[in-house]
Amino acid sequence: MKSKHSWSKTLDCGVTAKVLSTDSHDGNLSITQPADQLLQTQRKLIEAPWSYLKQVHGGKIFRIENTGDHQGEEGDGMITTACGVPMAIQVADCAPIALICEAPVIGIVHAGWRGLLAGIIQNASIEMRKLGGYPTIAVVGPCIYPKHYEFGSVELKHMTREFGPTVESETEEGTPALDIPETARIALLRSNILDTQFIGDCTASSGNYWSHRVGGNIERQAMIAWLEEAS
Repeated sequence: MKSKHSWSKTLDCGVTAKVLSTDSHDGNLSITQPADQLLQTQRKLIEAPWSYLKQVHGGKIFRIENTGDHQGEEGDGMITTACGVPMAIQVADCAPIALICEAPVIGIVHAGWRGLLAGIIQNASIEMRKLGGYPTIAVVGPCIYPKHYEFGSVELKHMTREFGPTVESETEEGTPALDIPETARIALLRSNILDTQFIGDCTASSGNYWSHRVGGNIERQAMIAWLEEAS
């Protein structure tokens, strides 16, 4: 694994939850590129077939049982109890978030403002509980921070109405902005996920990431989450 942004935790059951957050140096992981190019980049990082979705900024969660399940289907979150099954979220400003339990259940979601409003974190937490997993830790990857995220006043009112006044911020120019990390933190707290850990920087200000908002990039970095059996 080339990326510097990795996270792991050995769970009570002895299984290890692993999270890898890539940057531009790890290669383009957009699913819109030719499939053979995507596969080549994925395999350089993790050998097994990945599960990944056509992300639509909604609240749908898939249960992944085998490597490569649900590739390209429309949705914004995945959960699994299986070991050795990498699940990937592709981003260029939205927040990728891995959800970690002490039980062998792991989840990952694509959390932009629309997905957060659609309840993507709550939905994933509910589905994980059905499998016996109660997420207590969230690992948040690189995303856009408010200094670079100018936001429409109408949409901002929707977000402050749902998540409270602390999600409203300002850009470097003093225009209204949405604080995606703060919005994610509040949504996580509402699902009783109290430990939020951030890995990675602002996608718009760091030269290590692609940003759709600032650079108009079509490339994507990814966060990958999986369970690994003890060796």
